[in-house]
Amino acid sequence: MKKYLYLLMVTIMVTVMSELQVAGMMPAMSADLGVTTGQIGLLVSVYAAGMMIGGPLFAWFLRHSPPKGALLTIVALYAVAQVLVPVVDAFWWVAIVRVITGALAGASFGLSVTYGAALAESPQKIGEAVSIVLGGIMVGTVLGLPLSNFISNFWNWQASFYVLGVITFVLFLASLAILPKRGAATQDAAAQDVRNLRMPRLWARYLVSLLTIGAAYASFSFFTPLLEENAGFSTNTTTIILLVYGVCAYIGNMIVGKFADRHAIAVLRTGHGLLLVALVLLAAFNYIQPLTLVMVIIVGFVGITMNPALVTRVAEVGGAGTMVSTIHTAVISAGVALGSAVSSATMGTFGHDDPGVAMWTGAVLAILAAIVLATQSRSREKASAVPA
Repeated sequence: MKKYLYLLMVTIMVTVMSELQVAGMMPAMSADLGVTTGQIGLLVSVYAAGMMIGGPLFAWFLRHSPPKGALLTIVALYAVAQVLVPVVDAFWWVAIVRVITGALAGASFGLSVTYGAALAESPQKIGEAVSIVLGGIMVGTVLGLPLSNFISNFWNWQASFYVLGVITFVLFLASLAILPKRGAATQDAAAQDVRNLRMPRLWARYLVSLLTIGAAYASFSFFTPLLEENAGFSTNTTTIILLVYGVCAYIGNMIVGKFADRHAIAVLRTGHGLLLVALVLLAAFNYIQPLTLVMVIIVGFVGITMNPALVTRVAEVGGAGTMVSTIHTAVISAGVALGSAVSSATMGTFGHDDPGVAMWTGAVLAILAAIVLATQSRSREKASAVPA
């Protein structure tokens, strides 16, 4: 079964690579499209907005379909949309198609997680199966940003979208040939999945995910200009640093995955604390190259790598159904949009397009995430202390 899970992991990897590719090409896209770096950062936000809004809509309409057919439909449409991005050399066109690709990505993310749960060898191994699928987030992070940065420098930013379009088409053919068929969810299971969305506890955990991912992406979306313009690293060195960041994120994900099931809250507390320290130092001392390098690596270890712990906390309450998983994807995407958009706004308002301001934005969101988590943890401890 693991070979099927790894194929689903690649599906998520491709969507993450697409989401992050703009962050690796900001200077080139900004110059070519005639807009500011902050405006290019909004392309990350609109992609996430597409995931947030369109993903659940696709999942709703496909919730009674067999998982293989539903996923293949989304992947095929995604391949077409990806190659349409650079067809018209205008910012408005790129933004529109990024919303569409984001919507398809959100659906593929939720469907992949649900499909992975269905392919688990037993109910006791659903968590393990889903963790393999979610590994695509880290692999996509390892490859997406530095790959787009390399392609943009070697050819142009448009080539990055064509390359990912071809990769997605190959993925479609592989999934068509390899993925096993599974029956659609029963009416009762689909109905229960929707009913779970009414639970306030589930939305409280969604809120922690929103703020945590928002904190990570408020900074990460602007790492390329921070490294090149503020810290003074060369373009090639920046590509290497971003690759190292991705490798650290993958390693951090494996470490978090070992502890997420039993120690999710402790993992998140530690992650929020380390992320806050790293972002404050990046904001204040980004002109010091050695310090900037170390802090970027730390963000790689503790930023988006908190995702397995976030998923574990959501599954504890709402299960791993298509709608719960896709809505969580939408919430995470909202976090990406929140972080990138707020950083773009603060950069334009307070920082004269200075990416160092984005680090302060991420730090504030990390504080808010830690506060919300602490509130939930105290409520849980009080409930546990009440005598039966």
